[in-house]
Amino acid sequence: MERRACPSCQTRLSPLAMECPTCGLVFTRAERPRPLLFQASGLLHPKGDPEPPRSLAIQAPALGRVQPLPSPEAPPVLPPVEHSFHPLDLLDSALQTLEPDPSTASFGPLLLVEAGEACLLAALNLALAFTLSLSLQAPVSRIFAEAWPVVVPAHLALSWAFLMVPLVIAGQSPLMGRWNLVLAEDEPERRMVFSLLHLLSVALFPLSLLCMILSPRHQTLAEYLSGQEILSKPEPRLR
Repeated sequence: MERRACPSCQTRLSPLAMECPTCGLVFTRAERPRPLLFQASGLLHPKGDPEPPRSLAIQAPALGRVQPLPSPEAPPVLPPVEHSFHPLDLLDSALQTLEPDPSTASFGPLLLVEAGEACLLAALNLALAFTLSLSLQAPVSRIFAEAWPVVVPAHLALSWAFLMVPLVIAGQSPLMGRWNLVLAEDEPERRMVFSLLHLLSVALFPLSLLCMILSPRHQTLAEYLSGQEILSKPEPRLR
């Protein structure tokens, strides 16, 4: 403890002395003020102000000034389109609307394919009928009248094989390659089903022709029934 001096005779005194032993000066100890009840927090922080209570709120960094969004510009006003009611203009617009997709086969090649294959099937079946007539030494009418349960399936099997084999192997019927057409299908099973419907379409050529005329995409009867398409095969580019 630090010693103190008497204010009268300047004698060094003990810090616990109540009077001066030399001059007899009596000292009074100044009582330290006690904090009140609501000032009890001052005992915890005697050297400074109490710490402010911490806030539990989430603090986010300032994002700075937000630039105002530009107002959307009004769309340009298009001039009104003048519609012509001339018959030639109306016909031109109708043809443009019904114009098929360039990737699909056009009307001309499809017509030539089905007409040519119908002629080939007719010639093939006539050749089979005359071959049976020559081998059996009987007229064709008698053979069909007496042995039709055998002859008719033979004609159907020969006709289907004539169309099915090239379609399953190469995706083209016998005359599709001549006009650069190909079936848009890779699975052999679906090609086989299409070959059967294509045989029906070729056998009923007038009905298939009517279907090609009425449909906007010039679909044959086989395309309409199977949902598959015959496409124009792209030509190879010359290097």
